[in-house]
Amino acid sequence: MNETVTKRKAGIPQGIIIAGISILPMMAVVTLMPVIPTIRNHFSDIPYINILAPLVISAPGLCVALFAPYAGFLADKLGRRKLLLIFTFLYGLGGILPFFVESFGLLLAGRLILGIGEAFILTVANALLGDYFEEDKRNTWIMLQSIIGPAFGFFVISGSGYLSSMGWQYPFLLYSFTFLITIGAYFFIYEPERKVISEADKLKKVDTDKFPMKLVIKISTTTLIASILYYVYTLHFSLALDEIGIKDPKRIGNITAVASLMVPIGAIIFKFLGKKSNRLQFGLMFTLIGIGLIGIGQSDNLPMVWASAIVQQLGCGMAIPVLIAYGLRSVPVKYRGRGMGFWSSGFFLGLFLSPFIVGAVRELVGGLLPAFTAFGIICIILLIINWIFGSNKAQIAAE
Repeated sequence: MNETVTKRKAGIPQGIIIAGISILPMMAVVTLMPVIPTIRNHFSDIPYINILAPLVISAPGLCVALFAPYAGFLADKLGRRKLLLIFTFLYGLGGILPFFVESFGLLLAGRLILGIGEAFILTVANALLGDYFEEDKRNTWIMLQSIIGPAFGFFVISGSGYLSSMGWQYPFLLYSFTFLITIGAYFFIYEPERKVISEADKLKKVDTDKFPMKLVIKISTTTLIASILYYVYTLHFSLALDEIGIKDPKRIGNITAVASLMVPIGAIIFKFLGKKSNRLQFGLMFTLIGIGLIGIGQSDNLPMVWASAIVQQLGCGMAIPVLIAYGLRSVPVKYRGRGMGFWSSGFFLGLFLSPFIVGAVRELVGGLLPAFTAFGIICIILLIINWIFGSNKAQIAAE
């Protein structure tokens, strides 16, 4: 089904800008991973700093969960381009602000400003991805985003570690990268034409008189659940290795790095399945993540945990592309901004809730490794539910 929503033809420049924006949520987290201990030590006189310091990383994600639906509403009402320019600049401003301050309160304020900017740019960029590109090219750019992100993250973490040796404030300079995206967006991002957007919905025979709240709730709930499961491994794998008896940080880093090489391969698998049904895409994603989590939970030696992590990371490589594509092709084009706003909210709420849910399950089943097994079983249950009740059509909005 042709989903072209603008008379002007988008190409490589627009795809590169959107791919660059897709890196920013990852950058919001990984840039500060090496510097949190340094921040904690620098502000050691502040009460409860051990609790407050990790908020420097998690605060932006909570802002996305809270503000993304509103960002989507404004994107549909006011347009995409202006919001993208304003909030990429705001993201960069909030990002570098801590470099110029000595107050922990202002540091946290900068992170909240960055988070609000992130809510808007992520929502608008995902909407533009659907506005600019037909499904096949869109899936190619989604795949490329998932390949570029981990590679870029490696250099960001390395650069942050080096800069943190100069002082806790210096890694925040990395956020000046965002201003390049603002400049690029000014020259290459254009506003999709509303008339053509409406015509795209007519071609798909979609009722656009009323906002499809039930459909959006379904999409955001699916994304929330998948996000919680996605972050089980990301946030707790090193702790699982410790319980297995692998305690050397260098060894843990090597195991994690090798397994993470499967993420781009998972994205490539998504590309090959891009036009297949939601049932097949989600089915394979849940299968790989589930088998991987169960394998990690049952591991008692290095070869088994390594093999399980590789399988799990293949599934995680599929996860974000599958979820983004699902959201973009399911919501009517007229409401795409709002739809992707709720999508962003669901994904980042999952990031925020995942550690608490893992902690609760850990207490319930008596340990982290049994919790990995439990979450793996949940994935298999979701696989079965998806196979029984899931749609066998790729174009939900056209049903």
